[in-house]
Amino acid sequence: MSVRSELSKFWRILTDPAYRAFRRDYKNFRRAHGKGTPGAYTGLLTGQTVLDVGGFHGEWAEMMRRRYAVRVEVFELHPSFAKDLKARFAGQEDVVIHPYAIGHADGEMDLSDDGDASSALVGDGPSVTGQVRAVGPVFEENGLDHVAVMKVNIEGGEYDLLPALIEDGLIDRIDRITVQFHKFTEDDRARRDEIREALSRTHDCVWCYPFIWEEWHKKGLGV
Repeated sequence: MSVRSELSKFWRILTDPAYRAFRRDYKNFRRAHGKGTPGAYTGLLTGQTVLDVGGFHGEWAEMMRRRYAVRVEVFELHPSFAKDLKARFAGQEDVVIHPYAIGHADGEMDLSDDGDASSALVGDGPSVTGQVRAVGPVFEENGLDHVAVMKVNIEGGEYDLLPALIEDGLIDRIDRITVQFHKFTEDDRARRDEIREALSRTHDCVWCYPFIWEEWHKKGLGV
């Protein structure tokens, strides 16, 4: 492709209304919440349980245990990341590593091996296989009757996990949900809208930057 064609493509991206809206939302998010994964929660109590769904290298889990003295249950599908997480938190009784994803049903999932962007929805390049477990039995086995915060950043897996939580009635056990929806295709806009509509029956959206981060609180939470 010629330099002229590359520049033309780049200019179309920069001037695309959807891209410009995303950049505006991202700048607003940065001003309100900083650069990384959101981590400011009012009303958390020492010893409460939070879920880190998509643990990656464990930065969010470490921040939460230090800042709030909570118990963190980390779910990580990528085998290498899960192994590293177990090593990082070895001896830390307040952090539990689960080397699998949670969703509708038990199974295995091939995902791209691309660092923090590893996803089952992107098929190019090298891949690894991880385990998926049905979320209902996982909640019961681990005594997850009350979850103070659930952070979800799983590169498209949210479109499977959140409906499963809603359908199983487990969503009522979760006070706060901080989720990053991902847009790989235009169909993901409709999928996100459907999940948000279902989620609004039990939770209120307290802030939202579409396809960046958004946070939901259980109705009547009062914080």
